[in-house]
Amino acid sequence: MTPLNLTTAFYLLFTYTVGLIFAVGVILRIYQYATTPQPVNIPLTPAPLTRGGALARILGEVFFFKSLFKSNKATWLFGYAFHISFFLLIFMHFLRHFIYANPLPWWYNIFVDIGIICGIIMVLSLLFLLLRRVVVERIKFISLFQDYLILILLMLIGLAGLSLNYVLTPAALTVVDNSLDPYMNGLLTFQFTNIPANPLFLIHYTLVMLLVAYIPFSKVMHFIGIFFSPTRVMVDNPVEERYYRPGAKDLSI
Repeated sequence: MTPLNLTTAFYLLFTYTVGLIFAVGVILRIYQYATTPQPVNIPLTPAPLTRGGALARILGEVFFFKSLFKSNKATWLFGYAFHISFFLLIFMHFLRHFIYANPLPWWYNIFVDIGIICGIIMVLSLLFLLLRRVVVERIKFISLFQDYLILILLMLIGLAGLSLNYVLTPAALTVVDNSLDPYMNGLLTFQFTNIPANPLFLIHYTLVMLLVAYIPFSKVMHFIGIFFSPTRVMVDNPVEERYYRPGAKDLSI
């Protein structure tokens, strides 16, 4: 067994710390969402009249961004392109490093090409969304530092990931891949191996870890928060059924 170097020891501690921050932070945010008083029925009208309709409405927002599509087609296009490319990249990274070992199936090379295309789409979409916040005056007025921070961080992650394919030689990239697979699997099995020492990879990995640690404290939590949004999930039936939420009794009207 190869002894672990200092860089690997640092990143092992860093990775597990980030994982703990993410898990605890997300749980606490969900608890906050679930226990926030909702004393009145406030669905955004026109709203569904049944619980099935409310579920269909929220799933339409989650998978198709229906409200954004009605509001601004250009923002919907680039926002949707970013989300699709981002989640495809997450899926392919998971598939590569946690499920399959060498030799990889024949179809994985197709995934590599798709991943590069998704990375380019992701960066270009984020660039548009960033410029939108800088150029459009009404968007700039309501934008906070964290709005710019998350876009820039995601762009840097995408650029760093693409640089592994366009800056490194095929031989250097193969060395990174061959070291990365056992390192990532070792995180789950506690059979640790050294992390790839390539500086470009370490930059990419560090940025990803910073993103994961920041998620519970950022607006990225909308991917869970939307399921607790009263304006989206409530049924518009105040006449048929009196609304009552336990824990919000003192605020009821």
